Amino acid sequence: MGRLGRSEKRHEVTEAMFEAEAVAGPIYVVKLPYGSDLLKELQNYITTKNITLASLWGMGAVSRAVIRYYDQPKKEWIELKLDKRLEVAAMVGNVSLLNGEPIVHVHVVLADEKGRCYGGHLADGTLVFNLEIVIATYSGPPVNRQMDPVTGLTLWQ
Repeated sequence: MGRLGRSEKRHEVTEAMFEAEAVAGPIYVVKLPYGSDLLKELQNYITTKNITLASLWGMGAVSRAVIRYYDQPKKEWIELKLDKRLEVAAMVGNVSLLNGEPIVHVHVVLADEKGRCYGGHLADGTLVFNLEIVIATYSGPPVNRQMDPVTGLTLWQ
């Protein structure tokens, strides 16, 4: 079990778990175009297909990447630009609604030629070398993201 830093406090659970029941819908198998912006291409795809609730996963490679890490105590994003060719060792994400519009939320693990890994929240500016993605859609009540004052993030509410 890890230890908390001196400035960190143990947090008491103050809210109920979020839950929504959904039914599996169509599954899309997608290969994104070479040189495209990964996040923008995914966002455009789900908007065009009118996908409002989904999970996704993928693998492949990128010719450069931009990922973000959320500094929890400061409640701010730190951006990491990786200007090199990387394998997409893992990519997982979801689609839900933010302000009534579908939004793609993706995390990636990227590996370089020496096996070093970089992981985080996918950001604009990541360029596709080859990406194979599966998008599993769902139907059910809308799953909305709203600003959470405790974390400073837009979370399912």
